[in-house]
Amino acid sequence: MKKMVCLFLIFATVLLSASCTAKTKEINKTEAVSGLLSQTEGDNTFDLSGNGQDLVSSGGYNLKTDRDNGEMRGIWISYGELSTAFDGDFKNEIAVMFDNIKGLGLNTVFVHARAFCDAFYPSKLFPWSAYITGTEGVSPGFDPLKIMVDEAKKRGLEIHAWLNPYRISYKTEDVSTLANSSYIKQYMTKKPSSTLAVAYDGGLYLNPANADAEKLIIDGVKEILDAYDVDGIHFDDYFYPTMDSCFDQSDYLAYVNGKSNPLPLADWRRENVNRMLKSVYTTVKGYGSDISFGVSPAGNNERNYNELYADTDAWVNGGYIDYIIPQIYFGYSYSPDRFSYGSLVNQWAKYSGKTALYVGLGAYKIGAGADSEKADWESGGLLEKQIKDLRSLKYDGFVVFSYSSLFSNDPLNTSEREKILQLIGAE
Repeated sequence: MKKMVCLFLIFATVLLSASCTAKTKEINKTEAVSGLLSQTEGDNTFDLSGNGQDLVSSGGYNLKTDRDNGEMRGIWISYGELSTAFDGDFKNEIAVMFDNIKGLGLNTVFVHARAFCDAFYPSKLFPWSAYITGTEGVSPGFDPLKIMVDEAKKRGLEIHAWLNPYRISYKTEDVSTLANSSYIKQYMTKKPSSTLAVAYDGGLYLNPANADAEKLIIDGVKEILDAYDVDGIHFDDYFYPTMDSCFDQSDYLAYVNGKSNPLPLADWRRENVNRMLKSVYTTVKGYGSDISFGVSPAGNNERNYNELYADTDAWVNGGYIDYIIPQIYFGYSYSPDRFSYGSLVNQWAKYSGKTALYVGLGAYKIGAGADSEKADWESGGLLEKQIKDLRSLKYDGFVVFSYSSLFSNDPLNTSEREKILQLIGAE
């Protein structure tokens, strides 16, 4: 049987190599340097058998974040909303936003520190975000993240640095267009055959299979924790951008080479993500057990596992995270029903008691939403009902996406805020 398996893997490997040739050429048509993003650098292989040393410390980790044992009531502030704040006096704009958040009874803010491989703080690894001045790499002359941390602390708000670990750009496949201060650009210029960065479908991504990409992510987390008194590091739901086998073809072929029983591509990809999360968790805990690390995966866990290679069971059961926030951005009548809010909150409730479990609520859908759920979001009081339901299932709190949606002056949004305030105030 083992011989048959090996023969099958060899055959599959040949097919994989052949099928990707034409696609790779098409994907990389805008490369400034020949072979810049498609070739491999060395043999980036890892022990994925589960026999190696677990990176999670044995000293015991906190399953619940420290918030006086209270409910997480959070809100995301995205890079787009921060960009708008830069149009005025940034400090004053943030002060108003945080006053509004505090006044509603919320207690935690998740602010974009890196939406791509850029930064809303002075970084030695990542260029200044283009969403600050309009041009990547141009300093605003002050430290936005420090301002946000200071303003949060003044109001007794928890603040988590929100990062998208693998996304470099969705606007270009050409590394040479990145700011000169970009570590990625400097690295790829020196090592043009590296798979650190991969071009795909008009964008650029760090390669989860590449050891130096993982190191860059970890070093980026250290950079923030060295300089800022944040309460947590938070990852979004951007993991593998595609199911296309060509995305990391050379790295997978290098991994398979010489192994009698290699993991299938999908399992290997999941282990690449798992390994990174383990390392980040260990890094975060090195700065103190009171600093939390969590992820907000997509609400559809089938998609997480099969398309994004995000194995939430492994994260929770392995202790790689302190909290999880599934983005359940759906109404009760959403079709198909297995993805409706009622169905999904019940599905994710299996993690209650294993890790801190919050739910992501889609305030951006108020007054909109898909046809099947449109009436839910137009009826008023939907977020209030969703919060009541998650409480009955012993969730540990909620996080709303996002600030500009919830704090819009639209009558429906105003009504939702009033109901949320009443609900929180009634505790």
